[in-house]
Amino acid sequence: MTTAAHAVEASGIGRYMRESLWAFPIVEAVHIAALALVVGSIVVLDLRLLGLSRRIPVSSLASHVLPWTLGAFLVAATSGLAMFTAHAMDYLTNGVFMLKMGLILAAGVNAGLLHVGAMRAAAAWDVASGIPGRVRVAAGLSIVLWLSVIACGRLLAYT
Repeated sequence: MTTAAHAVEASGIGRYMRESLWAFPIVEAVHIAALALVVGSIVVLDLRLLGLSRRIPVSSLASHVLPWTLGAFLVAATSGLAMFTAHAMDYLTNGVFMLKMGLILAAGVNAGLLHVGAMRAAAAWDVASGIPGRVRVAAGLSIVLWLSVIACGRLLAYT
């Protein structure tokens, strides 16, 4: 793993991200903006799944925000990967970074289970106040996971 991490750091993008005066800060700003859109759109949907804004159909809100979520996630993942190349070994040995990656994975699994499971039956409770308990739990867990991802991202600057 050490050899692979050093190869990533020695790559053209790794060297550029480390040596350029502006590359890392610009990519980091893009990463933060994309993550804000990811988390913001997810939290809006999760709050609806928790029972807020009951007049808005869940299916309508989901079909509106999820394309933005996915697009922003691709930008965040790409920019995060670019930043990773600059200091791959440092990140791979950083517990906060590994926790952040685990939280993103857990958030993705939570969302995947929600969308292939309970959300397929959303028509039954789309505008009703009786949102299934498992949906509420998944929405609450989603908010906690994504806020934890943000906290880990900020902690990376201090570790």
